[in-house]
Amino acid sequence: MRLARFLLAFFKPLFFLLFPYRVTGRENIPSAEDPRPLMVCPNHISDIDPVFLLMAMKRHVYYMAKAELFQNRLAAWFVGKKFGAFPVKRGAGDTGAIDTAREIVNSGRVLGIFPEGTRSRDGKLGRAKSGAALVASQTGAYILPVAIRARDQKVRLFRRTTLIFGEPISPAELHLEDAEHPDLRYASRYIMDRIARMLEESS
Repeated sequence: MRLARFLLAFFKPLFFLLFPYRVTGRENIPSAEDPRPLMVCPNHISDIDPVFLLMAMKRHVYYMAKAELFQNRLAAWFVGKKFGAFPVKRGAGDTGAIDTAREIVNSGRVLGIFPEGTRSRDGKLGRAKSGAALVASQTGAYILPVAIRARDQKVRLFRRTTLIFGEPISPAELHLEDAEHPDLRYASRYIMDRIARMLEESS
């Protein structure tokens, strides 16, 4: 991912000029030396949310992205080959995407999943899908919750967006310590409740 990190560093000043952002809770981001498997789970209010997270974190994040994005060959090469994103067929029970996600986490890399599964059209938090909780239950990953806040929850040019990193959530907190009988519904709801609380506390 050297090219990806180079491009992010090169375009960071321009990106910040166009889409200024502020980061809080950076101390909650585990370092690369932290042995805990990690997943980043933000709310989803704009198409450039992944870029915000990549800019804010020193560690590279491998995102699960909608399959439609990979229908364009250039986009598939750039987003997939160079940035490590991989496709998921939404609403189809994509076991291949889950296998890829599990392999990323088990290899020590950071996985990024938007728990809502899709971008919110009105800025309101949606109900979490079970994908993030499922991968966490199968890998023992800690969840790093991220609250993305913007005025009216709309990311716009020259208007500041705030990224709030919360404390990592353990599998035990999520009721996922029993891999044979994980409580996926509880875990999914817990992740979104934590993000909602972070948004409320930052307002």
